[in-house]
Amino acid sequence: MNRALQPSSLVHIVAIGGAAMSGIARYLQQLGHKVVGSDVRETSTTAALRSEGIVVEIGHRASNVHPKIDLVVYSTAVPQDNVELVAAQSYGIPVVHRSSAMQLIVASKPAAAVVSGTHGKTSTASMLTGILRSAGHHPSFFIGGTPAALGTNALFDVDGKWIVVEGDESDRSFLAFDRSAVLVTNIEADHLEHWDNSFARLVQGFESFVDGCSGPIVLCHDDITTRSVAAARSQARTYGFDAEAQYRLISYRSESSGVRLVMEAPHGEQVEVQLRQRGRDMATNALGAATLAHQLGLAWPAAVIGLESFRGVARRFEHRGSCNGVDLVDDYAHTATEIATTLARAREGSWNRVIAVCQPHRYTRIAAHGHEYGEALRSADLVVVTALDPAFEAPIEGIDASIVVDSVRKAAPNGVVEFIEQLDDLADLPWRLGRPGDVIVTLGCGTITDAHALWALEARKYED
Repeated sequence: MNRALQPSSLVHIVAIGGAAMSGIARYLQQLGHKVVGSDVRETSTTAALRSEGIVVEIGHRASNVHPKIDLVVYSTAVPQDNVELVAAQSYGIPVVHRSSAMQLIVASKPAAAVVSGTHGKTSTASMLTGILRSAGHHPSFFIGGTPAALGTNALFDVDGKWIVVEGDESDRSFLAFDRSAVLVTNIEADHLEHWDNSFARLVQGFESFVDGCSGPIVLCHDDITTRSVAAARSQARTYGFDAEAQYRLISYRSESSGVRLVMEAPHGEQVEVQLRQRGRDMATNALGAATLAHQLGLAWPAAVIGLESFRGVARRFEHRGSCNGVDLVDDYAHTATEIATTLARAREGSWNRVIAVCQPHRYTRIAAHGHEYGEALRSADLVVVTALDPAFEAPIEGIDASIVVDSVRKAAPNGVVEFIEQLDDLADLPWRLGRPGDVIVTLGCGTITDAHALWALEARKYED
């Protein structure tokens, strides 16, 4: 790492198109380093990085690495026998996991507010950043998605004291850096393969995350596990709909333009907030962000001002257009809980029917939780399941998308569910299954998002 700390170092990032790795690339570039990288395929993210002056090669090749590189950073998705890692090691170039790069990023500021949790951490971190910006605090930020109001997932602001960081529990990297304030949205059994296949170990990881904080601790009271973590820590502050939460949502009203909320601080002061995104989960995220902002010293009214300018995050119930009078929405939801929450948000809208297009993600997740997807998807009027997206995992015998299909058919025996293996075969979906006034929601953190580009191209044929 010493070589990486020198001014204008040359850093190569393997799998640079990922949500976290692209943020690392941007932040290191803003710190004054020269950043290059590679990924297995061209995406909108790799194209955006190029437009920002970062050289991106498509395809992992040993020739992408040369002796002038000072540091190579890789993600959890990259195996140790990757040709670029092997080449770097042959040249004696330091090779570090992304968690080490995060140490460097967090150390760029005196104080770090870190938001973690199984669900909702991207939106909550984005909201907290917006609040601090509106209050004139000039926070730097590192977020696992792109907030619409910020236009990027990572920014180094030379004027501010704070950096807002989305802390990732999936590979334990949220434990790798100092934490001046923390917020945990919820804790659910996911990514257990990185926690000795033990939910108890995962909870212990979050407890270490909380206990390693030097300042305010904020935990969601609505989640049973975070509630128990809070109960054992007198310094923790809680938030949620629950009547026993210290910071409370005492009113939630869905409207055509979003939701209207009333938030109450522990001393009884209430503030009304108009939030552009509907959904009780989004309202809870907003309260969590406001709670931490208040704990950082903002007056309660000031802690909610930035929420009204929050315009959502890319791939979080993101409206992508319309075809055949059907609205098209893209969402990153990939666990059963997230899918159920996203569909509940769709049900709050004025659409006639909700059509869910779900791409199961990772063999390990479907092996452990595939049976839960039926209950999550049953609220949709029509369900389309695509082939499983393996991400970086090797196949597991007997594990595929049919587990999700069977789960849906069991949960909703009178419902309509289709299996469509190839994404290209989704091209006619808005016209074949959709009717004017419907909404199609794509669900998944993999390639399912590409369906929207496919539908945009197909729409030209129908329009012509």
